[in-house]
This record gives sequence, structure tokens and C-alpha cells, in this order.
Amino acid sequence: MNYLNNAFHPKKLYVLFFFLFSFFSVIFCGFTRVNNLFHLSAILFIITLYFDKDLRMAFIHNSETRQGMTFIAAMLLYFSFSNLWSDNPGNIESTLTHSVYLLLYLAMLITILNGSKRNQLFTAIVAGLTILSLYTLLFDGHNILLLRQTLPNNPGPQNVIDLAGCAAIGVILTLIVFRDTKKKFILLALPILLTTIAITQSRGPVLSLLIALIVTTHYRSISRKNVAYLTLSLALAAVLLTYSTAGEMLIGRFEMISTQGMTRVSIWHHTLELVAQAPFFGYGFDKGLSFTNYTGEYIRTTHSLYLGALLQGGIIGLMFFSAVLIYGLLSAFRRMKSGMRLEAALYIFMLIFYASQGIFVVGNPSESWTLFWFPLGVIMAQRRLG
Repeated sequence: MNYLNNAFHPKKLYVLFFFLFSFFSVIFCGFTRVNNLFHLSAILFIITLYFDKDLRMAFIHNSETRQGMTFIAAMLLYFSFSNLWSDNPGNIESTLTHSVYLLLYLAMLITILNGSKRNQLFTAIVAGLTILSLYTLLFDGHNILLLRQTLPNNPGPQNVIDLAGCAAIGVILTLIVFRDTKKKFILLALPILLTTIAITQSRGPVLSLLIALIVTTHYRSISRKNVAYLTLSLALAAVLLTYSTAGEMLIGRFEMISTQGMTRVSIWHHTLELVAQAPFFGYGFDKGLSFTNYTGEYIRTTHSLYLGALLQGGIIGLMFFSAVLIYGLLSAFRRMKSGMRLEAALYIFMLIFYASQGIFVVGNPSESWTLFWFPLGVIMAQRRLG
């Protein structure tokens, strides 16, 4: 049977289902029916790998991708086995299953991004994030603006910080697509995504986005024309922040940063006290916090992905996790040298964002796949079109 002439072409089908999953998963976070699209895509990808020798060889002979997947697999394996010394050892089967899902997700993502449909995939994700942002602004904006909470019927992330983080991912992807295609219509997503970030009044995503874009901007791109555009944009942003309710609230949140920053510090201090009691191997997968801080707030999460890895996996687990992050950072430097500075910005955004957010990122498809695993997969891909 000639694979390429076969009417049942799993390669085309796995790409189709992966596109559908990527589009719908950023709108409907964690919905079972959306996750089923991923399962279908993964099954078809495995079939494709079995029949398509060229695709298998591409993975085997690409030393950078192979090295990265090895680091990730080792980290996932360690944290899966950390269930054995956790409060729920039986959870190891579920964690191993999720680890396999993540490896398949990264393999499919890297394969597509190294091919000819790179910008189509980015455009699909931007479209999904823009639709989610429009829904949020129209039906949930007032609630988020006043209470900083999403309504139960909002299909996106329940945490407004994660919602803002996803919108920031959309901003960077929009810039990537515009850079590579020069199609101005994609820029229509920017005001919608930026407004969504603003109404959440989340400082972390704003700072992470700004720092990531600043540190990856090449000095040669700072022309008089670009400086003029930047000055005009900053002036417009200043006017909007000054004379809009969302802007005033966001500025107020930044003015409170020194006071509210102590809340994070108290959480991190408590986390390190727990780590000191189990320093080498941690408490095992899925360990969380359970205490009331000095403000009277009940705390469940470490509010730092890195401290979460330390709490659950100990020093050994943090070393495995750090190996993945350092590999990604070195890949980001390589991408910057090859002109993929916005891809590097995406990864750096993720690193900064998760310094004060989350606890761990191994699980079923959810916003963490968009915020952590997607930027990691993008920085592992090596081909830029255009």
C-alpha cells in the first residue's frame, strides 16, 4: 500500500484535528469535547509516525529537538514517580498518562511549526483568543472590572491572571503573524486582546509582556519611524489609562504593588519553610498549600511555578525542571540569532509570568498548555517562514 496515495491520509487528518483543538482549547479551557479533538489528533499522529519514515527520521536526526524532548521526558517521569511518596500514590497512572499527552502535544506542535502551516496555526490560535476576549468584554467585562472574577459561564480560564496571560500570548502571536505575512488584518486583534488584559487589572502579565518585548527587541529595529510609532502608541495608551475606568483601576493596582507584594512574600516564605522539612525529594506530585496568611486569606497555591516544583519535587525535582527551562532559554538565544526574536519573547514572557503565578503544569489540556507548554514548543521549533 502506498502511504502517500492512501485515501485515508492520517497526516492531513491529525493536522486538521490539531488545528481544531488549538483553536477551541483557548476558548473552551478544559472542556472534555475539546480535549477529545486532541485525543483524535494524537492517535492519528502515532499512525502517521508508524507509516511515515521521513517524519520519524526528522525527529531522530534533529539533535536539538531530541535533546529537548529527552529533558522534558526525564522531568515528567520524575514528577510522575513522585506520586509514590505523595499523599495519593495511586495518582501515578494519571500523571504518567498526562505526561504522554504532553510529549505527543509537543511533538505534533513542533512538527507543524517546522512545516508550511506555521502561520496558519498561529492565526487559528489568535482567532480563538480574540473570540474569547470579545466574549469576555461583552458578557463578563463588568464583573471582571469590579470583582476581578470571571462568571461561572465564561468558557475561558477562571483565574483573571491566567486570562490576561492568554491574551498576552495572543498579542505576541499577532505580532509574529504580522511580521511573517505583512497582512494588516491580523492587527485588528491587538486592541481587543490589550483591552482584555487591561480590564483584568493584572500586573504580572503586563510587566511580563513589556519586559519580554523590550529585552528581545534588536537595536537595529529602533528607527525614527518605529520610535515615532512607539511614542504615538504610548501616548494613546497613557490617555486611555488616565481617562478610562479600567485604566484607573490598573494604575491603582500598580500603586498597591509594594503592599500586596508582601502577600506573595509571605506565601513564598511559608513554602520554603515546608520545603526545609523535605528538601531533597519534596512532598510528591499534586502537593499544595493549606494555610491562612497574615491577611486572613486562605492560600492553596505557591503563586510561583518554580517554588511549586521545589515543593512537590524537592531539590532533585527542581533540577530536572530547571534543565528543561535552561534548554528552552538556550534555544531562545539561538532563535534570536536567527531572527526569531518574537518567538524568544513568547518564551521569556512565560518564564517571567510563572515566577509569580501557578503551582505546576502537568495535567489534562487547560490554560497551562497555552501558557507554558505552547511557548516551550514554539521555542523548540526551528523554522521561520517568510
